[in-house]
Parts: sequence; C-alpha cells; structure tokens
Amino acid sequence: MAAVTPRRRGGSQQSFTNAEYTDILFVYGFCDGDSAKARAEYIRRFPNRRPPNVRVFSNTYRRMHKTGTVQRRQHDAGRPRLYAPEDEEEILSHFSEDPTISTNIVANRLGISQWKVWFTVHSNGLYPYHFTPVHVLHEGDPIRRVDFCRFMLHRDAEDPYFLKRILWTDESKFDQDGITNYHNIHYWAPKVDGNPNKKKETGSQRRFGLNVWMGIVDDCLIGPHFLPNMLNSENYENFLREELYSLLEDVPLQTRQKMIYQHDGCPAHFRRSVRQWLDESFPNRWIGRGGPIPWPARCPDITPVDFYVWGHMKALVYDNLTGPISSQEVLRQRIIDAASIMRNNLTSRVTKTEIRRRCRKCIRNRGAQFEQH
Repeated sequence: MAAVTPRRRGGSQQSFTNAEYTDILFVYGFCDGDSAKARAEYIRRFPNRRPPNVRVFSNTYRRMHKTGTVQRRQHDAGRPRLYAPEDEEEILSHFSEDPTISTNIVANRLGISQWKVWFTVHSNGLYPYHFTPVHVLHEGDPIRRVDFCRFMLHRDAEDPYFLKRILWTDESKFDQDGITNYHNIHYWAPKVDGNPNKKKETGSQRRFGLNVWMGIVDDCLIGPHFLPNMLNSENYENFLREELYSLLEDVPLQTRQKMIYQHDGCPAHFRRSVRQWLDESFPNRWIGRGGPIPWPARCPDITPVDFYVWGHMKALVYDNLTGPISSQEVLRQRIIDAASIMRNNLTSRVTKTEIRRRCRKCIRNRGAQFEQH
C-alpha cells in the first residue's frame, strides 16, 4: 500500500493518516463490507479517534480496489476540479470538525461547486438548523429558576386552582416598523417575469411607538393598556392604583378575590411604595422581586405574556397584508384589534398545561435555557 502523507488541498489537510486508512480497511473487511457495522466497530476499537463517516469505508475500499492505493490523485492547487466519490469523505470531514461551517467555504477550499457540497451533505442526512436565540443567565440564576419552578409545581399539586388565579403581566414596546426577519419574507412571482425587486420600507426618521401593558389570568386576556413610553416607578404605581381594577372588571369575582399578581423585577416594579401597595392589595399573594413569592430574574420562558402573548400579538400587528403603519393611532388600533382576536381564541391551556410543561423542562435542564430542546 502506498504511503499517505498529510497534504494541502484547497486549504484543507487530508482527512486520515496511513495508519487510520489501514484500520478502516481492516474493520471494513472484518464486518463483511457492511459500512454501518464497520463504523460502529471502528468507534468501539478506537474510541479516542475521530470516527469516519459511513461512506468513508466503502469509498476507501473502492479506491484501493481500483488504484491499488488509498492516496488521492494530485491536483493543481487553486484550480477547479471534477467531483470524485473520494471527495465525499473530505467534504464530510469539514462539517464533522466544524458543524457551523458554510457550504460556500467548503466548496472554495476544495475547489468544487457549492452544489456538489450541498448534494453530499444532504445525501448523508445532514440538514442546516437555525440557532435559537435565548436569554442570558447570570451566576445563580439557574438555582433560583429551579427553586421557583419546584415551588410552582408543588403549589399546583396542592391546590388545583393555584395556576388559575395568577395574573401574569408584562410591558412591551411597539413601534411602526416592528421586528423584520428578512430571511422568512418572500414574494412569489413567475420566473419568466424576472425579479420584481420588491422593497419593504423600514427605519423611518419620524419614529413613534407605544408602551403596552398586558395581563393574562386563566383564560382571560387583560388589556391592552397603554403606559407612558418612559416607564418609571411613579407612573407604574399610578397605573396600579388607578387603572388596574377597572381592567379586571370582566374577571370572575371569585378569581379576583384570591388573585395572585405577578410582575418581573424591572426597576419600576421594585419601588418601595409599589411593593407596599402590593402587600396591601395582594397580601402574601404577589410574585416579584422582593415579594412574598420571589421572582427569579431573566425568566421570559416561564411567563405566558412573554412566551405566548407578545409573539402572537406582534405577528398580528405587523402582518404584511394589513399594510404599513402610518401613524400612532393606526398602531394603537392594530394592537387593540390583535388583542380582540387573541381574546376569542385563548384557552386556559396557556396558563396551566404550558406552565406545568415549562416548569418541568426547566427543572430537567437544571435551570438552564430549555426552549431550544
């Protein structure tokens, strides 16, 4: 067998050494030419090595059978070359070493077309997946998240009405542009007509927005209520004292009498007078920073307003079919209309079944982010 020495090809080193190829051939023969079994046997025998792809075994045997060597043909560096079966293992080795690498980079390194790289990875069952954005956790957050979730599940087991009585609340900013994900925006048109070069206006110099408060308790959606754009502890306290109870008029009386108020730990919520009002209005029945039920910071994945309400509402408000948002009044009406649509479709599954499921996932994941699992 001819010796194989590491060499550069389009900026990449050869995948396996001479000794590794020898073992690949031996294991392939030991397993009677079954590539899948050969790969499993190779991993068992050499646990500290990088495992070859399944196709490497058959490709190496075929190359040895036809040419009498496992050494690949030499090519002029930097020149495009035809795709050969033995290139497959080198393509796959790039994705094995760096799963985030792009097909374009691999194609340039190996001097082959990007289409050939795509064909190879898809033929071997590899598909691109998007990263899931998750919130940042600080030191100590996972422990506090687990403690809170355990408390919620224990109380839910003791009292079947506990989750039905929690009023989950949050604030969010809306403006005329919203958040645009251009990767998911398409305009379908006949190819014969050419590219229509559609545009989407954004980044207006004359900017306007609204700060929206929403709540959800059992199967009741509360709000929207429009707060000052610059929320501080004083205007938040005024909202609690003067506006909150009128927003709760449609909530059943038996729920209001034992309602548990929840908000997060932002500075406007932590003012002493705000906490005093909550102690008086919801004695031992409020969740928040400094409250009788401590709220763990940075937990949007556990609050229904965050993981359910805002996403659905913004999808309705910024629906492309409804046209541009030309004024603050149009934006306000879109938010009100979106809330009405959501109110008609809301069930208690969001505040009961989904909360239980997320608390269990948080505990299983030891307090780390879990929405990507």
